[in-house]
Amino acid sequence: MMNREAFAKAFKRQLAESYQDGYQAWWHKYLFHFSDISNVISILNSGRLYSRNRALELGLMQNDNADDDVIEHTTLDAKDYVRFYFGALTPTQYHNEGFKPQNQITNNAHCPVPVFLLFDFVSLLSYQECRFSSGNIAASGVDIYSDIQDLERLEFEHIYHRGSLYGVPNASHITYCRHAEVLLPHELDIWDALKFVVVRSEAEKQTLIHHLRDDVLEKIADTIRVRTNGLFYANRLYVKEVNLVDNGYIITFSKATVPDRFDFRFIVTDRRTGKSIIKEVPQVTLENAKPKLLIDGDLKNSILRIEINGHLAYEHDFSHLLHILV
Repeated sequence: MMNREAFAKAFKRQLAESYQDGYQAWWHKYLFHFSDISNVISILNSGRLYSRNRALELGLMQNDNADDDVIEHTTLDAKDYVRFYFGALTPTQYHNEGFKPQNQITNNAHCPVPVFLLFDFVSLLSYQECRFSSGNIAASGVDIYSDIQDLERLEFEHIYHRGSLYGVPNASHITYCRHAEVLLPHELDIWDALKFVVVRSEAEKQTLIHHLRDDVLEKIADTIRVRTNGLFYANRLYVKEVNLVDNGYIITFSKATVPDRFDFRFIVTDRRTGKSIIKEVPQVTLENAKPKLLIDGDLKNSILRIEINGHLAYEHDFSHLLHILV
């Protein structure tokens, strides 16, 4: 009988052979964890990924992006596990990803700036205490397995299924399977298995880098990638790019022409004096995908922070950028 690592490697090869097209052609390499950028900053700087209960206990959950109703129906035992999906683009992610107007947020399900952490498939499944589910662990009758060979019981044709379910007879079961998870108790030292950190835009990459400790950034700089295909829906408002021009910033937004209204807060800080200029723009729609923010002063030594509906959307030290370019 093969040990856990050998079986996980063999099963990974089996998935590679079975799924050679689309996102699934590379999904089999990883297990996926996504959370808001504020939480990911904490995870990376601490080097540890905690279960929901442990993160709350330690006061480390900056943004609780889970659906209150789903959490209420999730057993206490499940909340003691660090949780990973077998694939991205789950129904939960669809409902939570990106900035939503306040009147569209239900049960607090909201992940304004999602970041993906991609972990090695074999490494995580090789842990003796690792568990995995047949589907949504908040559903009644879900099967939780501990024997690595029970991976063969999982319905990967449904777990990896993406696309419309309109008119599909077993749509509810496919949705259930798409939420299949891998569970590790309490906490994980991320450096044992972390392969990539993925964001949606260059602006969000700058924001992440701005908040990382120097030693952490040095360790993972080459693993931070910008990619949407196969990972993000990218179907709601987010900051794509910020450029410094003359006495202002040109800010490029994604999905900027939607009629939804948002509260914007711009904070420009002179890093030499520490003085800040704050501009608040409440309840606006973005008719221009590239609005310009005009500020008097030496912006080459500025830090720009953008908040949308009170959540961090962007932050970057432009003097640091200039230093790098020189």
